[in-house]
Amino acid sequence: MKAMTLAALMAAAPFAVSADTLTLSSPLAGGTLHTNAVDMSVYWTQSDDAFEVVAYYVTRDETAPQKLQMRLENGDHVVFGLPGQTGTAYSFERVADALVVTTAPVKTELAYN
Repeated sequence: MKAMTLAALMAAAPFAVSADTLTLSSPLAGGTLHTNAVDMSVYWTQSDDAFEVVAYYVTRDETAPQKLQMRLENGDHVVFGLPGQTGTAYSFERVADALVVTTAPVKTELAYN
């Protein structure tokens, strides 16, 4: 029984590491997220009652970092993909005094004509 449980956990491991979560609970504290194709650095500052979120990301195909900026009020939550990058959704959520950023694999891809 133990061998079967261990085998099941080992089989699930590649899927578990494909999602990444970052929680930033103080202004100017930064962190990074990594996927197979994108590396991203994120930080936030306080502006009135909102968070001014800044993220820089670089893809494996590009050398120049790209910048994302957004303003999040308490309870705001946004999910999106990056231009030219398929297979990963990025979630930015303001939860009280923290910013939670998550990457997750996406099973469907949108096609543009």
